[in-house]
Amino acid sequence: MRQVILDTNFLVYCAENKIDYVHEIMMLMNEGHELVVPSSVIKELEEIYKTGEKLSDRSAAFLAIKILQSNNIRVLPSREKYADGDILNQVRLGSIVATLDLELRKKLRNSRVIVIQGKKKLAFE
Repeated sequence: MRQVILDTNFLVYCAENKIDYVHEIMMLMNEGHELVVPSSVIKELEEIYKTGEKLSDRSAAFLAIKILQSNNIRVLPSREKYADGDILNQVRLGSIVATLDLELRKKLRNSRVIVIQGKKKLAFE
C-alpha cells in the first residue's frame, strides 16, 4: 500500500475550490493507498488559520483541518522543522506527494507527484 502525502498548499487549494481530493485521489490511483499528512503540515495550516493575512486563506486552512479530521487521515510525526523536509524524507520511502509547490515539485523530479490540472482535475505530473 502506497502512502499519498498531502502538502499544505494542496489542502488549502482543495478547500478553497471545493475539490473532494479524497474521492479524486481514489479515482486516480490504480493501487491501494493511504492518505497521510505530516504533523508539520497541520502546524502550517494552524498557523495560516491563526495569522493568515486574508480571511479566505484563514477560512480555507480551517476547512482543510476539518476535512482531514473528518476523513480520519493519519498524521505522521514530524522529524523536520518544515513540512517540505518531512515530505522529502517520506518520499525516499516510495510515497506519492500531492502538492502545488513548484520548488518542492522540482526537488521531487524522480518521484510521483499529484497536481491539479485546470481548476479541479487531479493528475500525475
